[in-house]
Amino acid sequence: MSKSIIITYPRSLTSPGGGTRSCLQIAHQLQQMGNEVIIVSVSSDAATEKLKGKPVPVIPAPPSRLHDLWDGSSVAKIVKNLLTEKPVDAVLSWEHEAAFLPEVLKSKKIVFGMIAAHPSYTTWVNRQTGLQAIKRLSDRWFRWRLFKCADVIFVSSNFTRQELLNLFAVNEEKIKITHRGIDDAFSKVNRSPKQSVSNLIFYGSFAPPKGVFDAIAALGQVAAKGYKNWTLKLAGWEYEAQIKQAIREHQIESHVLMLGQLNTQELIRELEDAELAILPSRIESFGRAIAEAQASGLPVVSYDSGSIPEILENGVTGWLVPVQRVDLLANAIVEAMENPDKAFQMGMAGRDRVTQRFSWEQTAMAILQGIETAKHQSYNPKKQDWNMY
Repeated sequence: MSKSIIITYPRSLTSPGGGTRSCLQIAHQLQQMGNEVIIVSVSSDAATEKLKGKPVPVIPAPPSRLHDLWDGSSVAKIVKNLLTEKPVDAVLSWEHEAAFLPEVLKSKKIVFGMIAAHPSYTTWVNRQTGLQAIKRLSDRWFRWRLFKCADVIFVSSNFTRQELLNLFAVNEEKIKITHRGIDDAFSKVNRSPKQSVSNLIFYGSFAPPKGVFDAIAALGQVAAKGYKNWTLKLAGWEYEAQIKQAIREHQIESHVLMLGQLNTQELIRELEDAELAILPSRIESFGRAIAEAQASGLPVVSYDSGSIPEILENGVTGWLVPVQRVDLLANAIVEAMENPDKAFQMGMAGRDRVTQRFSWEQTAMAILQGIETAKHQSYNPKKQDWNMY
């Protein structure tokens, strides 16, 4: 039986990143399976205008002029209006934009689901600010309370599942591991054995936790060891001035090409030309870029951190090294360069593993099953215990 589902998202759907792409692909897959889906996105009308003509309708919720934590007010207003227009089976939310929804949905017996996709909730809880007490209180109400109120919580890895259990004492039965899918186009990349591993790629956000600076430092060590026949292509956004400075400091200017932000088709073309992906993210709740690279048939060098070991099998589909061990990143890159046949076989093993485990159809099916289970479970609200935070 088809369902009517509202998905709320805390940013514009024109913003870059895996979260935005995942939101759109989840919505699109659910719709393809015969469900009615509407996205309520915190964004301006101008940003949402760019999405006209897309298969899934998107309604913009104006951002708050006071603070982004209050974005949920306009989201709740739109959702309430939608509830008066049509029956809705579930509302699925990503972050704080759902702050004003739980009570409304509970009163109407509509399933409230959270898609827990933050790279690391531990890092967020422990981050330091100038107003630590206010930060703790606001997080409790606008963020962590939502996990306690949710009827079902979808996580993309066991790593995130354990974070929610350890940090917030979430009811374990509510949590459903729901892996992200990977676009079939990545697995269709042509791949054949090469005599060398010299075309390297890093792609995604250039924010420091994603590891681009570690990749540059590691390749500086690779060059210092006498390995000079290689090119690194960097495809991403933000921190470009700092990236260029790091490249100069490690004296690898002649080896690096900056590609800017790529769309999916452009990225796939670059992956087809590459022989090794260097993606040493320090924290991940899934590791979409790593899974995409493996689907394209590339071996991956990364860190043994967060959910990454659930995606990349060390010694089989690539190399995992301890976090911040740039010297070991460099060693892994050298090993790939010296063993192109081994690197190719790892890439093929990664492609097989990813295509078997991750598809958007499986993701959507798991979400629908989670909604159905939550709908039929008895719900006994308990008093919130804020002392647990």
